[in-house]
Amino acid sequence: MELVFIVCLSVYAVYFLIMIPVQYAYISETKERFKELNQSHNEIYDNMSFEEQQLQYNLQGNLLNLPSNIVAAILYKVRNR
Repeated sequence: MELVFIVCLSVYAVYFLIMIPVQYAYISETKERFKELNQSHNEIYDNMSFEEQQLQYNLQGNLLNLPSNIVAAILYKVRNR
């Protein structure tokens, strides 16, 4: 049982490390889109296609992605002060 826990934890740690650059790229692209379009947050999401809305939901709304999303957001804020 202990081996299963260690394997699951290791897989999640690798997933966490892989998702940080993905989340960072998505956050930076979204912030650039906000600056480029000069629209409010709600207007941009209303104008998104269904596929983009699903991507947003899956990347930002999944609880497994929460730690990597937080780390990516902190990295983005530190790099773009």
